[in-house]
Amino acid sequence: MNIKDLFEPMNVTLRRLNNIRRWTGYQTEGRYDEISKQALNCIICFILATEVEASGKIIKWERFPKIAMYRAFQKAYVNFDTPEPILKKICAIGNIQFEETFKKVTFDIILERTNSDIAVWISEGEATLEEDIYKAATKIATLLELNEVQKHVNGEYGTNYQEIINSMIKYSNIPCFDKLSDTKGDYFKVFKEISKLRNQNRWAAYSYNVECSVLGHLFDTAIFAYLMAIEKGEKERKAAQYFFMGIFHDVPEAFTRDIPSPIKDKIPGFRELTEQYEMKMMEQEVYPYVSEDVEIALKKVMMEDKENAEFKPLLKGADYLSATSEIWRQYMDPNFAETMVRQGNQFSSDGKVQVTESAKKLYEKMLKSL
Repeated sequence: MNIKDLFEPMNVTLRRLNNIRRWTGYQTEGRYDEISKQALNCIICFILATEVEASGKIIKWERFPKIAMYRAFQKAYVNFDTPEPILKKICAIGNIQFEETFKKVTFDIILERTNSDIAVWISEGEATLEEDIYKAATKIATLLELNEVQKHVNGEYGTNYQEIINSMIKYSNIPCFDKLSDTKGDYFKVFKEISKLRNQNRWAAYSYNVECSVLGHLFDTAIFAYLMAIEKGEKERKAAQYFFMGIFHDVPEAFTRDIPSPIKDKIPGFRELTEQYEMKMMEQEVYPYVSEDVEIALKKVMMEDKENAEFKPLLKGADYLSATSEIWRQYMDPNFAETMVRQGNQFSSDGKVQVTESAKKLYEKMLKSL
């Protein structure tokens, strides 16, 4: 398997995730996008998996990045914004097996955009304890989002809330799942603090086509860090550590906001002081609310911790690559050119589609402008 073949399709997938809005039936000011949701899934997954491991179960950490990538492809190309309960109801009308069918379609999508070796490799986490943990984490993240958007929700809130609660029952046997999903518990307090990162826009000094939040940036960086670690020859277990370090690398910004690097560098010693403050806030606002096992695990994936110095160069590279990808997203999506050609092909003369000459000229002008 050549990991280099995954960089470009994964980058396109990240852009699509950044564009997909969640809770589109409600007024959320566009703050809920799919890339931020995937980052939140991974954060909760790390903490839940740590608790499961502490309970005595064996966790294969190297599976989580691949599960996250599989889920990213599925959301970007198959599910989009349509909630699974609706997809299941549609499938039920035609007696279509939802789980099996959507898994096959997702695999085929990955296969089309990569190759058979990569498609099989990414799918290795299916039907495992790790996949159950990841899915359980997504339910908690969804419950958190719904709690946040509740003030914008009309009468549908009760239905949506009950659907989430019902879907969570199957994961109640996972150790500490009930504790992490308790909306009045300590863990939920931590998750709500981290979720605020979705409200922080990167590139705030620029005009942009699509907002890139700090929360979404975490997922970008984690994916690129993982792929580069594999490419560099690291074992998958260590690459998974790079992945989770990317997921958590800007979490402390929930307490400092996104201070631009040029400012940190212009003031002598300010970058170091910022890191000290961030670690102090983690000590005050996060670690007191998690178990000792989770605190130890979190410190192993915090980039600011001196024990993790060896990881920093590649993580910074992933950080910068993520920034480059975010800049690229501000330009017109090149896929629009292909889509516009398809639209033009539908201007047929069979009577089913009618367009005026002016409409055709406008189409040609737009096409030439790409």
